[in-house]
Amino acid sequence: MLHAQNPTNFFPTWRAIMRPAACVAALLITACSPAVYEEAMVAEPVVVADAAGIIMEPSSPVPEAKAVPIMPRYKPATRTPRRGVITAGDIDDTLNFGAFQRYLAKARRITHLPAANLSKPVLAQLVGPNGKPAPGVRITLRRPGAADPFYSGYSGVDGNITVFPTVLGAGRLNAVELRAFPDGQGQTFTTRITTSGGRKHIALPFAGDWKPEFLDLAFVVDTTGSMGDELEWLTRELRGIVRAAQRSAPRVSIRYGLIVYRDNGDDYVVRNFGFTNRQSQMVAWLRKQRADGGGDYPEAAAAALAAGVSLDWRRGKGERLMFHIADAPPHDQYARTYLASAAIAAYKGVQIFGLGASGVAAKSEYLMRQAAVQTNGRYLFLTDDSGVGNGHAEPTISCYRVTKLNDLMIRVLRSELSGHRQEAASGSIIRSVGSYQSGVCRN
Repeated sequence: MLHAQNPTNFFPTWRAIMRPAACVAALLITACSPAVYEEAMVAEPVVVADAAGIIMEPSSPVPEAKAVPIMPRYKPATRTPRRGVITAGDIDDTLNFGAFQRYLAKARRITHLPAANLSKPVLAQLVGPNGKPAPGVRITLRRPGAADPFYSGYSGVDGNITVFPTVLGAGRLNAVELRAFPDGQGQTFTTRITTSGGRKHIALPFAGDWKPEFLDLAFVVDTTGSMGDELEWLTRELRGIVRAAQRSAPRVSIRYGLIVYRDNGDDYVVRNFGFTNRQSQMVAWLRKQRADGGGDYPEAAAAALAAGVSLDWRRGKGERLMFHIADAPPHDQYARTYLASAAIAAYKGVQIFGLGASGVAAKSEYLMRQAAVQTNGRYLFLTDDSGVGNGHAEPTISCYRVTKLNDLMIRVLRSELSGHRQEAASGSIIRSVGSYQSGVCRN
């Protein structure tokens, strides 16, 4: 819950950043309800990176995608998961950023895939006069002495701020000016934050309180043959998860979005259903999906993530959450496109939560964790503790707790909606790895 606003005085910077992104957005998938995109319509642009990070601009004209020979299909799962059985863990890399940087350097050497430029981050936690975390405080960030901010939004869960100026097009900054605005009467609080060292503790003269006005909740789902268990789980559990989480914000307006995808050579590449405010419509969409196709390991994940980012997300004081559920990475040549889409999500205040499913491996984890970090989301992963589905790879993290997946999803949504991190009850923890404390690995 770190939400980019777009106030009027932010538009010049926003437009300057988004101008190259618009070149790609025009080529990528736009939201409609529903639509089927053939191969030629989801050709993924080639992007390049410079010292400031991923540049959202084709380096050459976008070629028409070519169909590939259809490989032998994955065999659909033969077992239907029982309600509430699938198990999972998670890592919030924004709370463990030093460890994440070490992982990123090592994983890049192993995968030979690109990395987003996450250098010189703005890391801070806001607290009120009583010393308690201050979520939901409106803030701006700017270069010291600059007239306009390069970022405007709200402090996130537990008052945390994690912003990457390089991702937002502001470059490598040694320090930024933070302005925090009280909700109502009172003076603006201004301070200077350096971008070196760990998370800064900033005491405000006023408290924070996060009360979102809406929740846009979208799912980008790999529907190739190996994803049967996960698709069945989402269809069965969505109602209960949202109903339980909604108690944290009972008056919030909710919309549901769905993107499903496979790969070139399958019956479809990307299907974009757009948003609906009817949960029954979302469940009906999910019930019509079947896990099939695939063949080779990589899938059209980059095109699908771009479609999710291009949905008509609401602006203002609300939650914009996108869950990418997959077990395979994009094709190597589109890894930059995947990361660039995550950068656009950060501009729009859309948080990405990757969910690594059965069969996820090094490349998937590497890219999904980067997308989550850029957008202040988390990386979730299935585990073998349930005995359901195919094998699940151990993630490259030093600590986590295993619970039922639906419990984890509820806690994630409650954390974002309430502004305060929700931890698993001791009785719901199936297994623990490492030294874990409120999302931070102490080992």
